[in-house]
Amino acid sequence: MQMNNEQKYALIYNRVSSAQQEKEGSGLISQEHRCVKYAESKGYIVEKNFHDTFTGGGDFMKRPAMRELLEYIDKHQDKCFVVIFDDLKRFARDTKFHIELRGAFTLRKTQVECLNFKFEDTPEGTFVETILAAQNQLEREQNKRQVIQKMKARMESGFWAFPAPPGYTAQKVNGLGKVPMKNRNAPYIKIALEGFANLKFTHLNEVAKFLKVKGVYGNQPPEKYLASVRNLLANPFYAGFVEFLPWGIERRKGNHEPLISLEVFLKNTERLNAPACITRLQEDRNTEFELRRLINCAYCNLPLTACFSKGRNRAFAYYLCQTKGCLVYKKSIARDILDVTFKEAMAGIRPTEKAIKYFQKIFDKCWQKAVREVNKNQSENIKAIKEIEAEIEKYTDLAGQSNSGVVTVRYEQRIESLIYKLEKLRHKNATSIDLSVPYRTALDKVIELGKNPYETWDNSDLAAKKKLFYFFFDSNILYDVKTGYRTVNPSVFYRFMEDLTKNSVDVDMVGNLSNQFPDILQFIKKWT
Repeated sequence: MQMNNEQKYALIYNRVSSAQQEKEGSGLISQEHRCVKYAESKGYIVEKNFHDTFTGGGDFMKRPAMRELLEYIDKHQDKCFVVIFDDLKRFARDTKFHIELRGAFTLRKTQVECLNFKFEDTPEGTFVETILAAQNQLEREQNKRQVIQKMKARMESGFWAFPAPPGYTAQKVNGLGKVPMKNRNAPYIKIALEGFANLKFTHLNEVAKFLKVKGVYGNQPPEKYLASVRNLLANPFYAGFVEFLPWGIERRKGNHEPLISLEVFLKNTERLNAPACITRLQEDRNTEFELRRLINCAYCNLPLTACFSKGRNRAFAYYLCQTKGCLVYKKSIARDILDVTFKEAMAGIRPTEKAIKYFQKIFDKCWQKAVREVNKNQSENIKAIKEIEAEIEKYTDLAGQSNSGVVTVRYEQRIESLIYKLEKLRHKNATSIDLSVPYRTALDKVIELGKNPYETWDNSDLAAKKKLFYFFFDSNILYDVKTGYRTVNPSVFYRFMEDLTKNSVDVDMVGNLSNQFPDILQFIKKWT
């Protein structure tokens, strides 16, 4: 039994490196049992246990239980504590942080004891302790390197080496290890990916809302999932490929079943990289405030909200900024003032009949030129496709004749790279301009819609107005409570109409439209 006058209290620290070990409990239970038995043999009173699930080394303050343990000591400075752990590796697996953690306990005048190592406050003891800490760090870094090498080799062979993406669950397959297999969410993710490509979903919010309704996402508002949606759309995994550029793993055919075609994936990538705004704000059903979430505060660039304020005889409608910390937080703007000045902004983008006529003529010239270029490019692409197909056939024959497994793998990797290049060329051939879309008819519809922006807006219901806003403008408009609307950014259609109104039609103007032609085609396709 401990014979010291001052009673010592034991704080037991246990750590396992995975959630599975924590769930199964064997690691934590055995550590705790040994530490309790040791404390009792020393005559310590076991006061509290601290359990961490944390892998690897690094800053000990990132471990929740270790942080809690230090805070506990700070709150009970009247007691004499001894921190017990069963192995030096549980303490720290990083030399720098091992020394810093020892210092943290020394500062608190707290004794540390380990079941398989005796701490000694002597130069020789410190030396041995440092060597063992460095050895633990070496083991950890070697293990990490080994894991990465195995994961990298697996990905080079076309197998996904990370947790299965949404829509898939990792399942063990004999001889192949864990392979991502489609789960119940896969059909919904397929609809979302294809819907974004074919413009069924025009904004990221619409994709997020759909996936939330189907149970793929949780109960947070759709806006909370925009980053997840963007990652989903940009992930080549869903088209049947694997890649991880930080490890030098370039895109290659994966050994899992895809959800979508490469063409759909490339369309989504193009849409994500397009300059037009594709993130729409949440749905608003309050017809009293048509511009809510479409107009942004000029100081914090976040959408204005709206409300009614009760007066003596009636309620008054206001827009206001609800962003805490903003210079104009809760500064109200009368709804009528905002609405009237918005109508003026709408009137300012109205194209003239002369501009519309010129636009139609220039569009026809650009369309004919684009069709000629498409036909020329398609001929060149067809030639390149045949060359790649011949190269694939050559490497396939070489792979079949090779007696070396290493050489065969290299041939197969080359074939995969060529297949990806081939699919990309085929996609480019099919999507440079979709000649199946009757753009001249579609243009007429867009022009008819855009001739009278305010009348079009005024005769639309709330849902249509929320969409039409992005027909008229590239993004939300900034409003300053002191000076009114800032400069608006009309859509590509109205920007070019404005150029035609201000400038004479010449060769430069035709060239300008030629430069913007792909954006205008995309705009027309989106709105018809």
